[in-house]
Amino acid sequence: MDPTDLGPGTATWLGGTGTVLLGGFLWLRKFLSKDAADRAMDNADIGTVRRLNELLDSERAARKEAEARADQFAKERNDLAISVGRLEGNILALTRQVEQLTEKVTTQSEEISRLRAQLGGAN
Repeated sequence: MDPTDLGPGTATWLGGTGTVLLGGFLWLRKFLSKDAADRAMDNADIGTVRRLNELLDSERAARKEAEARADQFAKERNDLAISVGRLEGNILALTRQVEQLTEKVTTQSEEISRLRAQLGGAN
């Protein structure tokens, strides 16, 4: 027996095994590259979702800040409206007091004039 002679059908077995191995290798390469592409897409999707969440968080923070400023402006406006109301009330009270004092001064001036007339008429 010749050592190079591996027997009948050996080439067929070797060829078949090589074909199966090549087919398996090609399938595995395709599968792994598809997985790699899927992983890359998943990573891209995850990155996009993270970025969108960051944008959403920053928008929420900006909205809260704007609402806080709006609340502060509303409080200041209400405080100013109350102050204006108090000032108007004070002005009305002072106007009435001036009217009363003017009336009193007029009455006293008339009384002084009358008393002077009496004093002048008695001499």
